[in-house]
Amino acid sequence: MFRILLLIPALLCLSSCDEKVAPPPAAPEKVPAELVDSPGFSGHNAYVHCDAICAMGPRYSGSAAYEQQLCYLEKHLHAAGWQTARDTFTAPNGVKMCNLRAFRSHTHCPLLLSCHIDTKTNIAPDFESADDGASGAAVLLELARVLRNEQVELIFLDGEESFATRMSETDGLYGSKFDVARRSGALPRWQLNLDMVGGRNKTIAIPSLDTSDFMYAQYSAAVRALGLSEEKWTVWPGAYMDDHLPYLEAGVDSLNLIAVFSGSNWWHTPKDNMSRICPRSLHESGLMTQQLVKQLLNAGDAGAQ
Repeated sequence: MFRILLLIPALLCLSSCDEKVAPPPAAPEKVPAELVDSPGFSGHNAYVHCDAICAMGPRYSGSAAYEQQLCYLEKHLHAAGWQTARDTFTAPNGVKMCNLRAFRSHTHCPLLLSCHIDTKTNIAPDFESADDGASGAAVLLELARVLRNEQVELIFLDGEESFATRMSETDGLYGSKFDVARRSGALPRWQLNLDMVGGRNKTIAIPSLDTSDFMYAQYSAAVRALGLSEEKWTVWPGAYMDDHLPYLEAGVDSLNLIAVFSGSNWWHTPKDNMSRICPRSLHESGLMTQQLVKQLLNAGDAGAQ
């Protein structure tokens, strides 16, 4: 059922780099090349990570650039105090793939934060895939720095993209399908999936048909708590084939934070480059994810009492 958010005061409309709003900490318009020390989530740092990942070029499954990306993620995750594990597997066509998991301990975590880090093949030699892939990884990597004792696991998924031009039930979502099977039923209670969360003037529209009433309530509450715009954080009247789907079908209550891309002229083209990415937009997506983490874990604590 299509849901419409209540009118919400746009107190923190950070998604456009051109809007005249109070800037978030450490997210200036002209972004320095180095990471900064910030007490909270930094859109600037996420932008630096996104730029560094895109500089590696196309990061399709099994490529040298994909391996370079894994090493970059591991370096910064380890520096933030996370342990990591690579889960390798092979796609039906023989392509080698690898998911990267990050965790604080080996105890079971109720909440999984996910994104995909593979790029579409055969787009262009300099294809950056900045929003569709790198932006989600950049937000999760910066979240890893600021998340402390929360019972959260991170996963950077391979194989979201299909080998064919269009995704189908049998082509695409290889990493998320593998991870669900690998867990053998020991699945998280919730999943937050981030996809295309850094674009200028983005509109995040969670899929109505893929979102439970509970997750919709959490999403709406987070929008209100942060004072975000209903025009920029809304609902799509349908479903998406994305990395939340295998978890959802396995019984995990999932929320897919994904920007509207239907009808765009940049998706899966060389136009998806760093010129699309905005530090403020990344900052807003990080704050939203952090707020949802807080709400979900608090809901879990309340339910355990």
